[in-house]
Amino acid sequence: MNLLKSVVYHHFTKLLSLSLVSIASVFSVSASIHEGGDAAAGEKLFKANCASCHRATDAVLAAPGLKGINERWKGKDDLLVQWIQNPQAAYATGDAYVKGMADKYVPNFGWMLGQAVSKEEIGHILTYVANYKDATPPAAGSASAGPDWYNWDEDSSKSESSGSLWWFLFIGILFLVIALSASGVRQSLNNAVLISEGKNPMPELTYTERLKAWMWNNKEFMGVLGFFVTCYIVTALYIAAMGVGVYEGYKPSQPIKFSHKLHAGKNKIDCQYCHHSAAKSKHAGIPSVNVCMNCHKGIKEGSSDVFTAEIQKIYDAIGFEPSTGAYIENYQEKPVAWNKVHVLPDHVYFSHEQHVTVGGLQCQNCHGPVETYTVGRISPVEDNNKVDLPGIIKLTKPTLTMGWCIECHNQASIDLAGSSYYEEIHRRLKDTEVGKRELRKYLEDDQFSVKELGGWECGKCHY
Repeated sequence: MNLLKSVVYHHFTKLLSLSLVSIASVFSVSASIHEGGDAAAGEKLFKANCASCHRATDAVLAAPGLKGINERWKGKDDLLVQWIQNPQAAYATGDAYVKGMADKYVPNFGWMLGQAVSKEEIGHILTYVANYKDATPPAAGSASAGPDWYNWDEDSSKSESSGSLWWFLFIGILFLVIALSASGVRQSLNNAVLISEGKNPMPELTYTERLKAWMWNNKEFMGVLGFFVTCYIVTALYIAAMGVGVYEGYKPSQPIKFSHKLHAGKNKIDCQYCHHSAAKSKHAGIPSVNVCMNCHKGIKEGSSDVFTAEIQKIYDAIGFEPSTGAYIENYQEKPVAWNKVHVLPDHVYFSHEQHVTVGGLQCQNCHGPVETYTVGRISPVEDNNKVDLPGIIKLTKPTLTMGWCIECHNQASIDLAGSSYYEEIHRRLKDTEVGKRELRKYLEDDQFSVKELGGWECGKCHY
């Protein structure tokens, strides 16, 4: 009997221990999925596998945010792992939550690709998401609402108005009034003396008559003054005439507060990513809203409410709902009415392709340090010359003037093997005696300039 009890007791304790191990293993697996992971490892895994479509918050990118994922999938650990590793297989199980989520997002974004992560690595990711702290953007009007990469007026070209000229004119008129008043007082005193002597007083003169009389009595002084005034007027008219068509610093306002300092400077986005036709067309082109959406489909918030509102203008133009991450069906798009900055006269021909692709010029040669200012503007030649990049040509004439172009064509050197266009010019020069003499002359400084190969011909730039 004792033997029977001991056998029963032995099997009972063994069964109990196995049960406890099983229960512990279940809870340990659960903990490894939702709580027991390594948040630091999870952050790396999240950025490598999830960040292109998911946020760790509740914001929608190309798929729902992962905030609260542990609660939404509670009790479905194996199904969650299957969903991450093989979404379509998880959908085939018929689970209501999986089906509803797929039906909502797949039509817009397609099926999620199965991720090559293990169950343990999924646990790390979920631990990172559960402990993620969202960096809340500062409120509008706060100290950080205007970051260093955006200040709408910081680079505005304020014309230092001719305040000194106005003061000069004001002081001149003031002295003239004082002089005429003094002349009137003097005449009154003279008349008083004449009356006291029994003589007839002088007739009362108007201010104009007094001025004429004074100018006649001071002919030498008026001659010198007239000479200087004439020189000043002629000089002022010449300067004004030379300023016609010179718009350095011109910076029109734009419907969306786009910052070059943020995009080209802080984020290092290449100019031709947005102005993609610069290398293959006459015009650099203004990017369409679709180009903006390549990034802003995911970047939906700025550093403050002010800038988030600017991003919203992009969505309003194309019809995008940031909360769901989907485009609005049958939406009537509203093109953004950007204001053109660089406007050449109608009789001037300019091709970006010829300068960027054939000439090999960098954008900063003409547009200056774009990455250091915000809104698009005509960069003054002094700013262009400050750019510290290889191949920048230092010029002196105002930007976008004819003298500026001619000066550049005189300095810019050409690689004859750089394009078939210049190879053909080289071939033609070698084919004639006159051409050979010209070729030897050009090579005296061991380089060809644009000017030497026809860059100063009127028909190159003018129709």
